[in-house]
Amino acid sequence: MSQFELVEKAEHLMREGSFDKAENLLSEILSEEPDNLRAICDIGIVFTESGKNEKAVKALNHYIKKDKTNPYAWEALGCAEFRRGNIRNAEKFIIKSIKIKPDNPSSIRNLGIIFGIQGIFKKSLALLRRSVRLNPQDYRTLYALNYAFKDMRLREERKKILERLLELEAPQEISSEAAVSLIKMDLGWE
Repeated sequence: MSQFELVEKAEHLMREGSFDKAENLLSEILSEEPDNLRAICDIGIVFTESGKNEKAVKALNHYIKKDKTNPYAWEALGCAEFRRGNIRNAEKFIIKSIKIKPDNPSSIRNLGIIFGIQGIFKKSLALLRRSVRLNPQDYRTLYALNYAFKDMRLREERKKILERLLELEAPQEISSEAAVSLIKMDLGWE
């Protein structure tokens, strides 16, 4: 199998959420071809998704020095910086991602989350709504939108989003949290 085919296989594993397997395959590729930019970017994204934020920042910064045009690299770098607590850098990098690819619902969602964390609720809500319009079935965006509605005390809108979350195939912990939140809202506890 060629290096190109191996990177394709690693990216398939990433799309399936098999980040450990993707990391192992990408590490093998990079041990043989350390300057494979695509593999460097991919392993940076894998590190971000796996919570290995220091490694992610290092790999993605290396990649971005050579290619500043990849919106997914900027987004992953922003997410890694966010998890490291570097909110300003996270915001700056996610904005770069959106400038390169304006309709990327994931980057738009992440910027909405960053604004929400900073208490900029109207901007957060506008971005999250835009992200949902671009990708209505993304449970991560609906989950974030739930919190934006909660922060802004928009009870009916939040209830609709929680109900939509329960209709999707979201991870069990998110579905359970949505169900509990609906019960608490019905009881007047939230």
